[in-house]
This record gives sequence, structure tokens and C-alpha cells, in this order.
Amino acid sequence: MNILGPQVAAAVFTDPEKADEAWAALADAGIGSAIVTDPGMLGKFELSVMVERADLERAQTVLAPLINPEDRNPGF
Repeated sequence: MNILGPQVAAAVFTDPEKADEAWAALADAGIGSAIVTDPGMLGKFELSVMVERADLERAQTVLAPLINPEDRNPGF
């Protein structure tokens, strides 16, 4: 059993349309994914695009054009 689980977040969005676009891009690339909604605090939600750990690097390459540099967390 893996405590962290078999899936990891390849990207996190606050815009549902962007999350759907990411899911479609991964599907087109043959990478299985799921969107998980985190209700967050004070009504602000996040949408995590989850992929299998083995697909993470390839998924992030596919999703890179969808990520707005201003949305990136400067702590990472």
C-alpha cells in the first residue's frame, strides 16, 4: 500500500474551464487523468488534475503551455 496514493497532481487550477482543457490535452496525449475538486477555505476552490505517478513528467510537459506564469506559486 502506498500512503501517498498512486496519483499525484500534475497541475492545479482555479478556473474550471482551464482544468477541463488540461484534462482534454492529457486525453489527447493518451495520459489518463482525473479532476479532483478541493473546496478550500472561504469558498475558494481548487481543481487538481491528477495523473499516475509514472505519467507525471510527461503530463507536466503536455500541460506546461496551459500554465500562466503569473499563477505559479513563487515558493516552488
